[in-house]
Amino acid sequence: MEIVNTAFRLFAENGYDQVQMKDIAEACDISKSLLQHYFPKKIVLLSTMLNELMLSAFIYSNEQLTLLSAEQRTMIQMSFLLRTLDENPKMENFIKDIFENPELTTELVLVSLDWLESIGVAGETSVIRYAINFAVSGGMAVFFKRKLLRVSVEHIAENIDQAFYLLLGADRQKIDQVYLSTAKYNTDRYFQQFITYLHAHATIDLSAEIKI
Repeated sequence: MEIVNTAFRLFAENGYDQVQMKDIAEACDISKSLLQHYFPKKIVLLSTMLNELMLSAFIYSNEQLTLLSAEQRTMIQMSFLLRTLDENPKMENFIKDIFENPELTTELVLVSLDWLESIGVAGETSVIRYAINFAVSGGMAVFFKRKLLRVSVEHIAENIDQAFYLLLGADRQKIDQVYLSTAKYNTDRYFQQFITYLHAHATIDLSAEIKI
């Protein structure tokens, strides 16, 4: 975890492509060969990191939103995640690096797929995976240009959710109703609960990247 934490800090500060394995080894005060014993390639380290981050981000939903439907939970989760990125530039830059690399995007999609299936999102795995890829990749492209396009984070989150469930065959009217039913969670109170949970349960040190 010391290696993962160090790599995460370097990626967040300098960008994934700019950090080499030797940089991580030097920052950890270990040899490159020892680093590669645990993580043979940088993508393996990033995959571990994404798993840790995404699982930590889902804990609030898994513990506090269990009485809600899978649709409600995914909509609340998306709103929380985008607001977190919007308010924390280092995390936004870290995630932007991921979406600019198809191989890294695939890693993020796979982690998200596991969570969606675990909370009961219905559909064939291949269809859910396609829906995540299409809705999230397109939505994040808009998110990273939100200031230029003058689009609110809330609107982007709503459109990502709508696109995802439409691709799974859901009725638009039902999607709108579900979204309205989650409105009370789009407040500072619930968002702060989410951030507190994230800091408390994350195995990666987020103190420098996400303000509490």
